Amino acid sequence: MRKKIPADAVRVGMYIDGFDTSWFKTPFLRHRFEIKSHGQLEKIAESGVDYVYIDTDKGLDVLSDKEECCKECAEPPAEVKKPPVMSEKDARKQPDDNVFTDYVLAIDDLLQIDKLSLVEATSVGFELFVKTGMDIVPLTRTRNKKGESVITRDMLASPGELLIYRSDSQKYREYLSEAMRGVSAAQSNACKNMLIKENAKMLVHDLFNDPGSPAKMEACKDTVENVISSIIDTKGLITNLFTVNKHDYYVYTHSVNVSVFSVATALAVGIQSEGELFAIGMGSLLHDIGMSTIPPEVLHKPLQRLTDFEVTLLRGHVYEGLDIVKLYKGITPETLLPLVEHHENLMGTGYPVGLKGDKTHLSGKIISITNTYDTLTTSRPGFNAITPYEALIYLRDQKELYDSDILKEFITVLGKSGQ
Repeated sequence: MRKKIPADAVRVGMYIDGFDTSWFKTPFLRHRFEIKSHGQLEKIAESGVDYVYIDTDKGLDVLSDKEECCKECAEPPAEVKKPPVMSEKDARKQPDDNVFTDYVLAIDDLLQIDKLSLVEATSVGFELFVKTGMDIVPLTRTRNKKGESVITRDMLASPGELLIYRSDSQKYREYLSEAMRGVSAAQSNACKNMLIKENAKMLVHDLFNDPGSPAKMEACKDTVENVISSIIDTKGLITNLFTVNKHDYYVYTHSVNVSVFSVATALAVGIQSEGELFAIGMGSLLHDIGMSTIPPEVLHKPLQRLTDFEVTLLRGHVYEGLDIVKLYKGITPETLLPLVEHHENLMGTGYPVGLKGDKTHLSGKIISITNTYDTLTTSRPGFNAITPYEALIYLRDQKELYDSDILKEFITVLGKSGQ
């Protein structure tokens, strides 16, 4: 039987069947699991969750009055006594704050690129950096007579992800165009997709740094049309159109991934109208444009360290984005739907409105899945990404939140790409 109980009544042996709060405000990836350790109890206590749901058919029930009395009278073993919980204020004073501050300053000046876009033995006229965790260091390299970096096999096999200076984005664009010219016919589609995707990331990056630019918005429209054409031409294949192995959250990379996933899924569920596909693709590309108003020290901050004010600030990115996009001419109401509804869900526990069931539009149901999937499979400070399989299992298990028929089509889309 499913039962709602106070969080402080949870004990080892109970089976958790949900939390009475948003998934993003809990410390657990899954919301259905057995409590097997006191460490899990401590996480629940520290999270500030007031109530949880338990399944008494799969685990222990709450203690009876008699058992509760005996529990209070008994002295708990020393090894299970809870350690003092560090306050939010004290947590922010820890030494790693300096490391985090330096990281935010550095990452704001860099642009993430795909290793697969670099070709061994070619030379590049821009600096390369490798990032592992919050460590960013220049990549060891060989230089040619012109002083340019030569791409080696070791560089491409290095752990972590590659970054370049934001100021070198045009040099990177030129390198991509040149590198793609010599590919074979068999590689042409994959290379074309790589070019579309990397250029899309840089365009979104530029737009988010200058959200009032009509020229950058028009360039993004062209990119969405290229994405749609490529997916249609390859019969739903999205290989190289999205970034895999994401070691950190970059709003521009995430935006392109979600747009590609959403367009491909829309096609898979039967949407054929070019106007509808464009609205979903463009709206998905812009769904996080409101993040451009969030200070980088908040945007990159570990979720568990966010204050209530900072959580509210982050959630406000939906309306901030809506205000930004409404300034542009030619943006249809349908294009705004993915932006407004990407954090809504079927149960009505999402935000900003709390739409429920059929009140959520089809494009909103699609992006709620694709956005959550890409978020779960992306690492960031304080959160290690889970595998695509684990993310899909999570989405499948949350039947009350996500449309199961759309999820099936999304899984098919990912299967074609080898995910």
